[in-house]
Amino acid sequence: MSDCPICEKHRNLETTIFEDEYWIVTHGPLDSQILGYLYIEPKRHVENWIDLSHSELLKVGPLFKRLEEALKKELDIDRVYTVTISEAVRHLHFHIIPREKGNEVKGLPLIEQATQQKVSIRSVDEKTHTNFIQSLGKYF
Repeated sequence: MSDCPICEKHRNLETTIFEDEYWIVTHGPLDSQILGYLYIEPKRHVENWIDLSHSELLKVGPLFKRLEEALKKELDIDRVYTVTISEAVRHLHFHIIPREKGNEVKGLPLIEQATQQKVSIRSVDEKTHTNFIQSLGKYF
């Protein structure tokens, strides 16, 4: 779809964490201040779960598992939230939002922080963000 922001992003991607024939994994925006906040996006324009092919569905389950395992190895996390909203951008995509142990922000407030980049304290700098993205590469 020519006016889809995710399809446009895929045409201009410089950095991916993982990519196969069906899925692309990228890190969420640095402005969320959540290290390990990831997106899983189908490569083709799909707006609803029912539009995913059998092959796409077979690949995404193990991908979720692999990402969570990688996050647990790289970060001291207590929980991983998986959210699909796809309202503002009508390209189905999954938000993978880790919550580190000791983080007092939990549940919906953390999801809002990630998806809306609502944060009051800056804790993740660009170098830390870049190094983390590179470290995930060893799991794929």
